[in-house]
Amino acid sequence: MQLLSGKQNRLKSRKSAAPKGPQVQREWGRILNRLVLIAVVIAFVYGVEQLGRQLDAIPVDRVVFAGDLQHVSRDVLVDRVTGHLAVGYVGLDLEAIQSELEQEPWVYRAIVERVWPRELKITIVEEAPIAAWGNGGLLNHRGKIFLPAKGVADDAGLPLLSGPDGSAIEIMRQYRLMSQLLGDEELILQRLEMNDRGAWTATLNGGAVLVLGRYEPLEKLRRFMWVYRHQLAADFDRVKRVDTRYINGLAVAWDETKGAKGNG
Repeated sequence: MQLLSGKQNRLKSRKSAAPKGPQVQREWGRILNRLVLIAVVIAFVYGVEQLGRQLDAIPVDRVVFAGDLQHVSRDVLVDRVTGHLAVGYVGLDLEAIQSELEQEPWVYRAIVERVWPRELKITIVEEAPIAAWGNGGLLNHRGKIFLPAKGVADDAGLPLLSGPDGSAIEIMRQYRLMSQLLGDEELILQRLEMNDRGAWTATLNGGAVLVLGRYEPLEKLRRFMWVYRHQLAADFDRVKRVDTRYINGLAVAWDETKGAKGNG
């Protein structure tokens, strides 16, 4: 066993203690870096918060309406939008504004956009009704019923469709198919009705009424068209009513004031 002198022990102790200085410096460096990072994060969060407050304070200086407004009043649209502007430009709830505007009967779609720096642009697409519905309503191309101001539907010059609740889409589909068939002979479908029992009645230009019954109304209309081409066209202005519910033919009622021709 080798014995070390006291002097040798002191030298060894000093050598082992020598690296502590650089270690302390590195430790302090890490602490300083962390403090700097924390300060940067705090400054960033504060800056973002201040920027957010400044952006929230930006008002909406201008509201622009685009689109061909034929039935919707601009003043009515402004009234609906005004209550949403108090939150400022950045805080605008575009979906809420869109929903608010689309509550107007004549508004089919509202497209709402921010335009930097302080403008709100709203594009209005109006409803394009294809028919009047029931008592004072209108029907759009998707079968949706909307209710304009009283009397508007009566003055629209549109064909009249009517039926039970929930039947609008089916009636519109039949209307389109029937109109196409009738159009081949320049006949116009002015009114189409389905009653609560599911029976169909069509009224043509000139006032002639077609009773189509509950089943296969389109097939019955095709049968009528054949008879019309071959027997009725020349005197159709005298026809008052055609009942197509017979299996092997039609029953024709004539307008006696115009000279009855008999039954066919």
